[in-house]
Amino acid sequence: MRIVSNSSVIIGLSAINKFHLLQKLYRNIIIPEAVYKEIVIDGKGCPGEVELDKAIKEKWINIIKVKNQLSVETLLQNFGRGEAEAIILAREQKADFVLIDESLAREKAFLLGLKVKGIIGILLFAKANGINMYCVKIFKPFG
Repeated sequence: MRIVSNSSVIIGLSAINKFHLLQKLYRNIIIPEAVYKEIVIDGKGCPGEVELDKAIKEKWINIIKVKNQLSVETLLQNFGRGEAEAIILAREQKADFVLIDESLAREKAFLLGLKVKGIIGILLFAKANGINMYCVKIFKPFG
């Protein structure tokens, strides 16, 4: 299965401590260079930075350069670079899904013939596949 991700899904799942679902559900994910830059370089200290950097080192997330820069430039009129590159990369890679949360970007991806999933879809897919999504914390009583 070929999956391309935008920044929003990686950041959002990291923020709620569910980033690990990406590896459990999809095994391998592709991101464009702009997504790496947004999360790891520009997003130092923010949710997703450490998780994405580690996933790249573990080689289950790979960075691929978008070939059709003209199409990316066209999409930049309405979208951020990460969204534009993710949509075009998903088309170039003939991805099974592109992971995007922003509604206008999702709509554009769908109009370009791509299947789209966001954070809610990923959480529902994980639940449907029997992945435990609960975090049990044990607290010590005071005193």
